[in-house]
Amino acid sequence: MNVEEIQAFEATEDLIHDLQAAVSEVAFDRLTRLLYSTDASIYQMIPVGVAFPRNEDEVAAAVEIAGRHGVPLLPRGGGSSLAGQAVGHALVLDMSRHMDRILDINPEARTVRAQSGATLARVNKALAPYGLMYGPDPASADRATIGGVVGNNSTGAHSIVYGMTGDHVLAVEAVLSDGSRATFDALNGDSWETRGRRPGLEGTIYRAIPGILERYADQIATRYPRTFRHVAGYNLHRLLNAPDPNLATLLVGSEGSLATILSATLNVVPIPRHKRLALVHFSEMRPALEAVPALLESGPSAIELLDRMLLDLTRDKAEYRRLLTFIEGDPQAVLITEYTGESEAELEAGIGRLRETLNRLNHHDPLVVVSDPAQQATVWYARKVGLGILMSMRGDTKPIPFIEDAAVPVEHLADYIFQVFGVAHGAGVERVAIYAHASAGCIHVRPLINLKTAEGVRQLRQIAEGVVELVTRYGGTTSGEHGEGIARCEFSARLFGPELVRAFHEVKAAFDPQGLMNPGKVVDAPPMDSPSLLRFGPEYAVPYEPRETVLSFEADGGFARAVEMCNGEGGCRRLEPGVMCPSFRATRDEAHSTRGRANALRAAMMGLLGPEGMTSEELYGVFDLCLSCKACKNECPSMVDMAKLKAEFLHGYQRANGLPLRSWLFGNIALLNGLGQVFRPLANLMLAGPARWMLIGLGVHPRRRLPRLRRSFSDWYWSRAHRRRRFSLSEALGLERGKKEEKPARWVVFFHDTFIEHNDLPIGQAAVKVLEAAGYDLIVIPHRKCCGRPAFSKGMLDKARRLAEHNIRILAPIAQKGIPIVGCEPSCVAMFTDEYPDLVPGPEAEAVASMAMTIDTFLAREAEAGRLRLEFDGEPRHVLFHGHCQQKALFGTDGTHRMLNLIPNCSVEEIDSGCCGMAGSFGYEAEHYDLSIKLAEMSLAPAVRAASPETIICATGTSCREQIHHTTGRKALHPIEVVAAALKPGRQVYNNGKG
Repeated sequence: MNVEEIQAFEATEDLIHDLQAAVSEVAFDRLTRLLYSTDASIYQMIPVGVAFPRNEDEVAAAVEIAGRHGVPLLPRGGGSSLAGQAVGHALVLDMSRHMDRILDINPEARTVRAQSGATLARVNKALAPYGLMYGPDPASADRATIGGVVGNNSTGAHSIVYGMTGDHVLAVEAVLSDGSRATFDALNGDSWETRGRRPGLEGTIYRAIPGILERYADQIATRYPRTFRHVAGYNLHRLLNAPDPNLATLLVGSEGSLATILSATLNVVPIPRHKRLALVHFSEMRPALEAVPALLESGPSAIELLDRMLLDLTRDKAEYRRLLTFIEGDPQAVLITEYTGESEAELEAGIGRLRETLNRLNHHDPLVVVSDPAQQATVWYARKVGLGILMSMRGDTKPIPFIEDAAVPVEHLADYIFQVFGVAHGAGVERVAIYAHASAGCIHVRPLINLKTAEGVRQLRQIAEGVVELVTRYGGTTSGEHGEGIARCEFSARLFGPELVRAFHEVKAAFDPQGLMNPGKVVDAPPMDSPSLLRFGPEYAVPYEPRETVLSFEADGGFARAVEMCNGEGGCRRLEPGVMCPSFRATRDEAHSTRGRANALRAAMMGLLGPEGMTSEELYGVFDLCLSCKACKNECPSMVDMAKLKAEFLHGYQRANGLPLRSWLFGNIALLNGLGQVFRPLANLMLAGPARWMLIGLGVHPRRRLPRLRRSFSDWYWSRAHRRRRFSLSEALGLERGKKEEKPARWVVFFHDTFIEHNDLPIGQAAVKVLEAAGYDLIVIPHRKCCGRPAFSKGMLDKARRLAEHNIRILAPIAQKGIPIVGCEPSCVAMFTDEYPDLVPGPEAEAVASMAMTIDTFLAREAEAGRLRLEFDGEPRHVLFHGHCQQKALFGTDGTHRMLNLIPNCSVEEIDSGCCGMAGSFGYEAEHYDLSIKLAEMSLAPAVRAASPETIICATGTSCREQIHHTTGRKALHPIEVVAAALKPGRQVYNNGKG
């Protein structure tokens, strides 16, 4: 894509005028159009503009106006399509921002009616209290919208039980291509003739379809693929000879090429009461695939494939290796076989049938049965993580989605897959990843190809051609789940034959006489390897990539490749569960998702935002609402670290445009607090008076108050009142009296963060109390400096690196001796573990990172190893806990739970919350205040307000505790304060800081 192409598809002034008058929110700026030019596929097409309709009337108006101006139209949900069906040179209707209501749930009839922009996860959450769910379960359910699920005929791992979306759609309300509305449902006693008398385009459609069914009856009956997992073409086979025809069936899988879906009424099913997994190991791949038909006879609800590539990739990641406890040995393949039922007896019977089948097959590899629901969740999580790791492979060679969901009758699965391997190898592609839906004959296949080269594009074409030949030979389909889009529509004639393709054209003409509804999808597709459509091709270049960065991007292959890790799958758009992406959750704005920021960065590096794009206000605005929560690094399947990219961008932006004074102040908060400590009473008076008005003038919100300065932790710790022995660094390093190799087993470094040093003395006191009560020889470093988090978050990377260098010089020798480094503030510890190796690459930083951990993780680890000796008072306590974003992303909150569970009679409840909204200085800044409060009110603040007065509120993050107090008036403790308060009084070792 180039600037000329962007200009070629710009909207006319008349179109802009008419749409602005009829639709509340429309956007025609270059950046927004670029953000909507990609989906999760390998394609990129610049839209004319984007409209965000608020209601059905605005949808109808937008469709009518587009038709009047002869502009193509593209309805879009989450933009998670893998074949290119969600991109086009068209006016995009983003139905996900406002059209997301659940309109009706009928538990007795087991139906749900929802608007097209509602995510499937949200629908299932609403159904759960009734013991119901929507049967088809695509992996993208947390961001896929109902309109997209219907438009794509989605399904998932349990399709052998629940079928596809086409099996569950009862009715669809839609806006037709001329702007009129229609509801398509079963004829229900009507006749085609009766409905054909309806006025306008709706009547025309009802008159046209019976004739198409009659003319092409023989082809419809014989030429559709012989597998139920089938998405390609229009669903004429579901209408032919149907006892109660329903034209909603034609909109299912139509990819927005026939009409714009407003809402859908769906059949729902009971949630299974009991589940059990059987993990069938195979030392060879072919026997695993050949076994699938026989295993299906045992009545499973799903059979999912894990191959060695995914297992090896998971093993290579230390943080995920522990998930594979269910794997025995080194299998070539594992079939995750699930059984569901109303009773445990049903599950036992299913496992029994499985064992009989395996005996009949002379299967001698391990069989691992998983009954515990938590362990089952780990298995499914490992399956998901494996795919994420696959998608996070660094470099230009990627696992490309273009043949990934072809499906064949399951009896041909083994032959098909091994012949696909042969096709790939014949094209010069040696590595091919396979995974997923073995039970349905729909193994996802992703060859590893570099599309930035002409050779890679040639391989794309050769493999696609070869797979089409195989699919048709085995009576399968080019698309068993992910749709045709651009990637597969080209091969429709080879799949169906020319007559059925003519029938599809007639269906298209009946619904869309002007041919403006998402053109080039289902019919009349361009070549799948068209150079102008590929997101990455031989002509792709990033001339404005930052060539010299402060942070190391060596592991990614450079800054640009770190950005290009975003494949567009849209996990950052999910609204629940998890933490990612806070600003998108609050705004529903694509620009404020991780995907949007990655797309904007890539566009800027390509020069599509102009030669100054990388230092432009436009790009700054995209990053302004990024809270650097780091959830994307953990929750994004490609592990895109947008917080790191933001820091580097801010550094370059401020180098070109200057550092704002407010950013300088917040970035140097440790220095300013240190100066204030000298005159603490006066400094606190200033913060309440003149300094406060100065800060307001610099853009701090009037309702925010900076934390007051307290007695410093260093002053307290090194005072004579502290009677415990103090250890020197030389002792810790074993350098005294020539003892170079000795290391006391009980030494631990306590790194007190800036806020403990100046504002939160009780937390530091509590940490010292617990560590010393547990018998550790504590090392507190007198000359440590701020970890650098405040400077890093403001893009002040040179300062952050200087601070890192200082601390690494002190801490590396200790870490290299194997002495733990613990801290209370998750974002501070995260600097050690995550940022220091990028700021100061080398073995010293890696050593510090390896030994740094949060205090809760440390204490939990020591307790499990039997090295912790604490005595508690036994008083009952109930703790309501909120986890810090970076803690959740990098360490998890399990350590906090395990630490608090050391306290007898203490019940711990974690709030199901995302980001608190404060995020360091973010929530203090006036322009961010409303968003900050909105994020807190999503779940955190209401949960705290609902807690009883006796409940102990606690949060690990300084920012989180500030936000909790600001929004609810409740004081939140650090979890270590809860542990310290629960110790037996006799273990008290300090006098509460009174000197």
